[in-house]
Amino acid sequence: MRRFLFGSVLTAVLLLVGAAPAAAVAPPRMVHSEVLPLGGSTLTVSFSDWPLRADRSLDFTFAPAEGIAGRGGTVRAVSPGGSATQLGIVGLLAGDPDMTLARYPRDPDVWGLDAVALPEEGTWRFEFTVRGPEGTSRAELALTAGPRPGPPPALSWTVGLLPWAVAALVLAHRWIRTRPVRRRIGSSWNG
Repeated sequence: MRRFLFGSVLTAVLLLVGAAPAAAVAPPRMVHSEVLPLGGSTLTVSFSDWPLRADRSLDFTFAPAEGIAGRGGTVRAVSPGGSATQLGIVGLLAGDPDMTLARYPRDPDVWGLDAVALPEEGTWRFEFTVRGPEGTSRAELALTAGPRPGPPPALSWTVGLLPWAVAALVLAHRWIRTRPVRRRIGSSWNG
């Protein structure tokens, strides 16, 4: 009994210790970066997917040359139509077009937006405001988002709803075929 208990505890400890590193998600590979002038310094904006496409999920990271320690800031995404747009969960929670730059969940040394999509194709403008010991600095980046990947939305919806349309037709046919049976049962029932 002692051996079994010792073996069980040892197995549980090994599983818990080994699971922690395995559970950590590696940051996505950033495939493209743009370096922007930011006051007397620079801001590196990196992307997990390039070229950008509308409605395609990607990650953005923002890294000032001096690091993010002791700094804060906001980013505003301006859509091709000219209106400020909230991106991802950060934008929705903020409820403000100026999204606070938060630490990137998979790399705490930079700011970032995790799994966001640009909802429209066209030229997007990102306006950065960074506050630090040297004061407030601003930078702007214009990016072009290409067309949505995949087939047109109308075709996608048609293909997706086709099985439901067939199911509705089959159910309607069955309903019509059983109508005489339901009439006979209904008229003879005295319940």
